[in-house]
Amino acid sequence: MKKSLAIASLLALATSAMAVDVQPFVGAGAGISWNKSEATATIGAVSASESDRNSSASLILKGGAILDGSHRLSLNYAPSFHSDANVHNVMAGYDYLIPLNDKNKLYVGAHAGVSSFKGKDEISDYSMSGFAYGAQAGYIYDITKNIEFEFGLNYTKHDIDKTIANYKGTGASVKLEMKDSISTFAGINYKF
Repeated sequence: MKKSLAIASLLALATSAMAVDVQPFVGAGAGISWNKSEATATIGAVSASESDRNSSASLILKGGAILDGSHRLSLNYAPSFHSDANVHNVMAGYDYLIPLNDKNKLYVGAHAGVSSFKGKDEISDYSMSGFAYGAQAGYIYDITKNIEFEFGLNYTKHDIDKTIANYKGTGASVKLEMKDSISTFAGINYKF
């Protein structure tokens, strides 16, 4: 009896999993990212901090699947390029799609993954990576059955920092942290 019940449960689960409507997609876009960083210099018992939010051009490449027309799973690669540093993000994301009508929908979701920071010029010693997570929201317009326009806004919290003792022979200990980023983008997705 127990074996029959277990087999019937597995068969029901497999049948319902096959009934899920899966629509793969790929997409690309461009936008702007505002990254907040903070530098803290310490000499002996004296510390001074400075924070800054820099804007940079960003790209986004993504791929994934839409499940049952209302859940979107994706893997995103989003590099940002600034005159002082490059930031590369690789994130897995989930979005809940909210239809407004046949062609328009909104979405809200979350993402998590890895970010890397590569400094240039004066901060070239600062190459670091770490965990990142955040939330996103946006708008999707179906241009055709397979092509859609997307506009999105992302907030990402970064867990990235590095400290260099005796920075460039000054005797100061300097810690650089990447705090968070806000980015917006527009792009095109192709649904298979």
